Amino acid sequence: MKRVCPALAALIAAAAFVPAAPAAAAPCVAKLRAPTHHPKAGKLWPVVVTCRTPSGKPVRATAKYQFLYNGQVVRTAYPSPNADPNSTCSRKGDCRHTPYPFKGRMRDGTFIWPRRAVGFPLTLRVVVHVRGKGSVNLDYAVKVHR
Repeated sequence: MKRVCPALAALIAAAAFVPAAPAAAAPCVAKLRAPTHHPKAGKLWPVVVTCRTPSGKPVRATAKYQFLYNGQVVRTAYPSPNADPNSTCSRKGDCRHTPYPFKGRMRDGTFIWPRRAVGFPLTLRVVVHVRGKGSVNLDYAVKVHR
């Protein structure tokens, strides 16, 4: 039978009575709404993201899109709700090059899935970042069809 060092035994016993640190609170209550999990390629697919305190007050945040295939990020894009949906940069998804700032609610009516995404099980991840508090990942599984 092995003997335990008395000092180590005292340290283990003291650690058992130390309360655990509280879990880090989420920076906001964030939600993602989209019309369907089966969007049509080349058609507008409006996305709404909200970020509020638990009591319902709007929170200042930024948002960016990440596209995942088999859990791996394959592309990052930035919302551009104020762009013309028929513009070339809007169709490519590269009108902005930085996360989009918003307060409380962001509606992106210019979101269009490309034809090359047809048939693949993808995940749209919206990363909502609140300055000084952290980020929340909102995942939405999709399978784009023609």
